[in-house]
Amino acid sequence: MLPKWRLLDTGVQNASYNMALEKVLLTSCAKGIASNTLHLLEFTPCVLLGYNQKPADVVNEAFCRENNIEINRRISGGGCIYMDSGTLGWEITAKKNTKGIPGNLNEMYRLLCGGTVSALKKFGIDASYKPINDVLVDGRKLSGAGGTELDDSFIFHGSVLVDFDADTMMKALKLPVKKDENNKIPDIKTQIVCMRELLGAAPSMKDVKDRLANAFAEILGIEFEIGGLESEESNMLYNEVPLFASKEWIYEKQLPDIKNMNVYEHKTGSGPVRITAE
Repeated sequence: MLPKWRLLDTGVQNASYNMALEKVLLTSCAKGIASNTLHLLEFTPCVLLGYNQKPADVVNEAFCRENNIEINRRISGGGCIYMDSGTLGWEITAKKNTKGIPGNLNEMYRLLCGGTVSALKKFGIDASYKPINDVLVDGRKLSGAGGTELDDSFIFHGSVLVDFDADTMMKALKLPVKKDENNKIPDIKTQIVCMRELLGAAPSMKDVKDRLANAFAEILGIEFEIGGLESEESNMLYNEVPLFASKEWIYEKQLPDIKNMNVYEHKTGSGPVRITAE
């Protein structure tokens, strides 16, 4: 009998809800409240800071305010990203010693990003994994991933660009400008691609979710059971959402309730991997 994991689909939510739920799911896993989980999530328009970033450095705040784009912060490190209704988020919360999950970070990234690669191939998209956390199609990025850990548990999350509004993203974020070998500034649209562009039409979110869940079940050797939040998780979420919607969380680098969180940098041949742990 295959191990059973929870499949949790919370639909479209705002960023403060989704970011609070990330912390709740990681805490829940560490405390043994819920089983290993694949969480599928969607967003209203927002930009998500990495844990150590400052909004003024990476976000065009005036544009976001004028266009009702929420600004929020992840519990994990990494760069700022833009999310909207065309982006599907996924995250795996599990015990570190789960059978089939590599202890080596490079191998864990390869395996879990492989879930996205496998799902895209089911659509006929020739996707490939690029260490340490990207999924590419013909050299263009379609998905990225990252994670953080708490005690004996981790959360690893990524996104899939089903459809994508590159123009809004470029206005919402302060993107770094890097010239190519010919001293030209490359167009961001040539570096990112979405499923709609590759397939001629965007597939339904349900179809992407189904194929992504099936892909993860295959690579992890598990079965999913559709479930909701445990009552204790719902209570935690009720208490966490106000914090994640607060100016303190969004605009302050360190916060009282996570003062013991430390960011560790693991050097790899592909570059640094930052892991935030409590």
